[in-house]
Amino acid sequence: MISVPTESPTATRWGRRIVTGLTVAAFGPYLAPGLRTEQVAVYGAAGLLCLVGLWMRPRFTGTAVWALGAHLSLVVVATIGVVLPPQNHTMYEAGDVVAGLDNLVLPLVVVAIVAMLVGAGADPAGMLRAVCTVTVVAMAANSLIAVFSAAGVESDLLARFRLFGEAESVADRAEQLGRYSGIFNQPAEAGVLYSVAVLAALYLYQRQVGKLTAALLLLSVGGVLSVSKIFLLVGAPIGIAYVILASGRRRRLSAAAAASIAAWFTADAYLDKWDGQRFAMRLLPGSGGDDQLGLYTAGRLGGQSSLQQAVDVVAALSPASGMGLGGLRVAYDNGWVEALVVAGFIGVVLHTAVLAALAIGWLRTRSHRPESPFTGALILVLIGASTGLPALTANRCATIVWLLLGLLLLVRADGRAGTWWQRPGRGQHRQQPASAPTLVAAVLPAGVRPTR
Repeated sequence: MISVPTESPTATRWGRRIVTGLTVAAFGPYLAPGLRTEQVAVYGAAGLLCLVGLWMRPRFTGTAVWALGAHLSLVVVATIGVVLPPQNHTMYEAGDVVAGLDNLVLPLVVVAIVAMLVGAGADPAGMLRAVCTVTVVAMAANSLIAVFSAAGVESDLLARFRLFGEAESVADRAEQLGRYSGIFNQPAEAGVLYSVAVLAALYLYQRQVGKLTAALLLLSVGGVLSVSKIFLLVGAPIGIAYVILASGRRRRLSAAAAASIAAWFTADAYLDKWDGQRFAMRLLPGSGGDDQLGLYTAGRLGGQSSLQQAVDVVAALSPASGMGLGGLRVAYDNGWVEALVVAGFIGVVLHTAVLAALAIGWLRTRSHRPESPFTGALILVLIGASTGLPALTANRCATIVWLLLGLLLLVRADGRAGTWWQRPGRGQHRQQPASAPTLVAAVLPAGVRPTR
């Protein structure tokens, strides 16, 4: 058995640099058709860490065994369709096997990187703060890009972040409806990361009302401009629940109220000039006609489901194990449909098992510590977002999501079975030096700070 220090200054320094680099890379441009900055960064970092001998360092929680085991099993089942491809006599072409493999393997590689860094002695609390900070700042910057786009300021550089500028992107078509997603190719991708960034800001700035107010205002503006139903119907309500239910609610409520007032005056001044206003107003209850479910899911579910065609093809050709890693050249727009196409009904069960393992793992480890509600809210967002996007495997989203899941729930820092943030002196409860103990501190357990 390899013995490593619980925390190493050198490992911590490099750990923060690496996860910061990976997070920044997730928001980077395409380097070539089909090649994203984040892919180079993730696989390059994993290879480098293995070369320096950290491949024996990882330590995982019990939740990771079930969640990663189910995801790895999905990869194995999807490989069947590559080794024994089903006969496809339909009008739908097979997809790219390499791209499909990357979608499923990248989450495993991201968690492996986190596990190697933590196993080598990097401080997971510091790495979590680094990932959260970059995510909040990057999504706030994306909000500003969306504001400039809504104001009519165009930039050819955005094409390199979407589809390498080869053709009209989904984002280009969405802008014709007044939906501005910034660097993201799909409003749904932006919606997932706006939602994650809101939760990260609520966790990161829970004691800093000014920073939290500014972050919530910018992220809310960006989420609204994208008219992402994932943000408006999933992320925003969960964020509001986080503000109300998590400890330290007074500061969060103050920041949320200030951001809401600022957003109200902003909307009053500029809403009439926004060409996406009519599209957004359709989401109000009762405005979608008889098929409100179809409206809320952009036709993915409801009376005229756009996903039904892909489901019917797989059910007819290979219902058990799906079409393989390449899948089909159709828009999945749903985590379970993606699992069905690449790994059949077995894949649907395994995808559900991944989400269930994450949820159960959080329920079993939840506590009064700030990391606990952050983890629970993140998992709820992922479950809800998976109805409109494969949130666990989608471009850009996957790297951020699995960095956070790895640090919060899947990787342990030493020989104990639980998560690192359950212990005194870790995370937001890290004990600060003081000249003299206060009466409140004297009656609390060691390393625990009082929260309001």
